[in-house]
Amino acid sequence: MQYFTKYTRQTVGLLLAFLPLSPWAAGVESSDGSHQVCRMVRLDVEQLPSLNIPRAGHQVFYVNGEPTVAGGHTDGFVPTPTAEYYKDGEWHVMQMTYTHDFGLSVVLKSGKVLLAGGCEQPIGIGQTYTAEMYDPQTHGFRGFGNMCQKRVYGSALELDSGQVVITGNWYHDDGIELFKEGLSHNGDFNGKQSFIYIKGVEAQRSNPYIFRIAKDDALILGSLSTRGDTIMTSFADRLKGDTVHIPLFETWHPLLSTHHHGESSLIGHEGNEEFTYLLPVQDDTGRVAIARVCGTDISLLKTVSPIPMTGIDEQIEYGTSIIADRQAGRAYLLGISSTFHVDHDNMRFYVLCLDYAQASEAGTPLTLYYTDPMDIVPDYSPVLTPEGNLLIAGGLREGSNYTPSASAFLLRLDQAPKAAAGGFSIWAWGLLTLVAIAIVWLMYWWLRRANDKSEGHVFDSGKDRNQTTSLPDSAADSALMERLTELMENERPYLKPDLKLSDLAVMLGTNSRYISDSIKNGRGCSFSQFINQYRVEHAKTLLRENPDIKLSTVCTESGFSGESSFFRSFKAMTGTTPKEWILQKDC
Repeated sequence: MQYFTKYTRQTVGLLLAFLPLSPWAAGVESSDGSHQVCRMVRLDVEQLPSLNIPRAGHQVFYVNGEPTVAGGHTDGFVPTPTAEYYKDGEWHVMQMTYTHDFGLSVVLKSGKVLLAGGCEQPIGIGQTYTAEMYDPQTHGFRGFGNMCQKRVYGSALELDSGQVVITGNWYHDDGIELFKEGLSHNGDFNGKQSFIYIKGVEAQRSNPYIFRIAKDDALILGSLSTRGDTIMTSFADRLKGDTVHIPLFETWHPLLSTHHHGESSLIGHEGNEEFTYLLPVQDDTGRVAIARVCGTDISLLKTVSPIPMTGIDEQIEYGTSIIADRQAGRAYLLGISSTFHVDHDNMRFYVLCLDYAQASEAGTPLTLYYTDPMDIVPDYSPVLTPEGNLLIAGGLREGSNYTPSASAFLLRLDQAPKAAAGGFSIWAWGLLTLVAIAIVWLMYWWLRRANDKSEGHVFDSGKDRNQTTSLPDSAADSALMERLTELMENERPYLKPDLKLSDLAVMLGTNSRYISDSIKNGRGCSFSQFINQYRVEHAKTLLRENPDIKLSTVCTESGFSGESSFFRSFKAMTGTTPKEWILQKDC
């Protein structure tokens, strides 16, 4: 049959419920056409006590054996000069010197934490120079000076010398500067700190990646400009020396994400000067891969299967840097349901695990972990705990900076099944998959016969889809798709940034599942992609009719919840950024 009926879907649901650790394929075919799979495993989530203050745009780090959050903004998009550390089962509030909303932080070898920059005013306006030091031993903050440039969305990395490389900015000039804490004659810190401007950069970036390539040198790269546009450059900046050409960046570019701690991605041994990192990259089609960074040599990492782009009946949107657990020989890339822009109540976390210590000639084994649906969107990368779990504290409710979350939880990777050395046999997974399919169809056949007897051999009547006559699934999908298209064109509900699948279901007098199925069968895309197609077309109309309109206004009036979503969707559907599209139209 061309479509599964509701009975088949119920059967699949039962089978998945009884086999939560089964090796379901998350994705697909390798580049040579052979069938490879990435095992999917459900991941447990441990809820921690909530933060005292809801926050987003903050910094998260693990120091002195304590998870700590610092700065950011709270309800109403108002910066908060507070921090919290977790101890004895509760969060303890501390007073900071400054706010550092969308600022930067780096845990120093001394055990202290440098925090700097951030938005000057509420709702993400302006930049600041301010810097302070956090001492986890005393739980005290001390403001001490200013950076050379005021910054938002900057990144920092400490070198072996104790100097800290700082670069990156948002709606302000970028450049590279160094921070150094002074030493007395006997080698103790004398309390004097200074920032020194080093040089400008070839490409001005926001949230850049910084990787050490030697004890006293660093590579700076990234794909997001200081104005939110995607940078398509094959060159990376370098602390010492000229820019470096990266051939891989001719076809792949670093994944756009919100925050980076370069040392978190290290898989080499820094004591032996093995400065090797993992970097998520993306091509123009949106496909994600993993690159291996070793000095200035950056190449794709071979994996046993392609990086899965689909999860539980939905697309995955990856959005963090790699977080390496060097003790376990594993590395993680966090993703969420791509529908989070419009369906905040039904969002899953996905954790792609790369068992790089188990790599073989076949490649690095992959496992895709997923959670049950949650109602929080992380706005920064999680932090790795000593036990090997990922901690997420704070974030966004309803995908809005005006409604931060106080939630805190652990993704329990320490309890998750580990991949076998060398990867599990593809033939074994294939056999198990065939058995599962056979069970599904046997149960479907039995349920179908029982249904035929009780309803006189009438298929799904379609009444739940607001139809008045008996229709097969394909006809019901077509009829519902026609009504949905009419609704979108006449009432334009896609202009609401918080539009949910359930909202359309209410408008059409049906349920969310039928709408989702109709979109998938009729348009071959997800609900989020379907909605964003209308939003992008509306944005193009605004740009065409109002040449001087601000892109931030276009983003808001087109129904996008944020500029990153707007730029990403526009690029995916037109092949150009909004600015590039405008220039093409002017030619």
